Amino acid sequence: MDERIGNAAALSAAADKVKREIFLRDAQNYILRVTSRITGGPVTTSDEEWPVALLAVSEALDAYDEDKGNFWSFAGVVIKNRLMDMYRKNERHRAEISVRPEAFGGDVDEDDPDFALQMEMRGRLGVSDENTLREEILSLQEELSEYGISFFELTEVSPKAEKTRSGCAGLIASLFAPPPPLTGKLKKTKNLPVQEMLSRFKISRKIVERYRKYLIASALILDGDYPGLASYLGYAKEAIKSLGRA
Repeated sequence: MDERIGNAAALSAAADKVKREIFLRDAQNYILRVTSRITGGPVTTSDEEWPVALLAVSEALDAYDEDKGNFWSFAGVVIKNRLMDMYRKNERHRAEISVRPEAFGGDVDEDDPDFALQMEMRGRLGVSDENTLREEILSLQEELSEYGISFFELTEVSPKAEKTRSGCAGLIASLFAPPPPLTGKLKKTKNLPVQEMLSRFKISRKIVERYRKYLIASALILDGDYPGLASYLGYAKEAIKSLGRA
């Protein structure tokens, strides 16, 4: 891939949501080759490394400027770091599960501050088979587009601090609380029913506004046919259960 063309395309894709999606789609084979070189073995779109690498490239687009040199060299470093994080987390969870498997129940990586990456990382916990989860991701991406949200934005708009994640979980639960649940209104208007949510869960309006995209994505996952992705939303699922919804 010509370095100048690659660098210019990366800068253009970083500034435009549509161009980003096209860039990532067109670069799929190249991302797989880069990832294969990093792992030392063949990687396909069915492997657990693929979604991690894809999100890493999207992250690299956000952080890239020409002072960093060749975009793909820079992206390769980001991919490598993300894969190392994934492997470490998988090893940690395997060790924990061998001691207390009942403690997890599929709610993997609840303390991971990177929600989008967390959703992508299947690990080897048997929450969902690879092809099914990949289909869920593609379906969610299509549904999110109706709300003006790109799946790749979720890395940036997810809460990082545990206190904030707990607050967002309460807001998500407020959408499911009767009477009546507010998920129908969300889907009809394509907007969060902020006033109603705040009347059910007391928190700063700034939190709702700041994490709007995260809240919408989480609500769509929990209210839709996304069992694999939903298994990663432990905070929100517990908050909903506390309101009496199974």
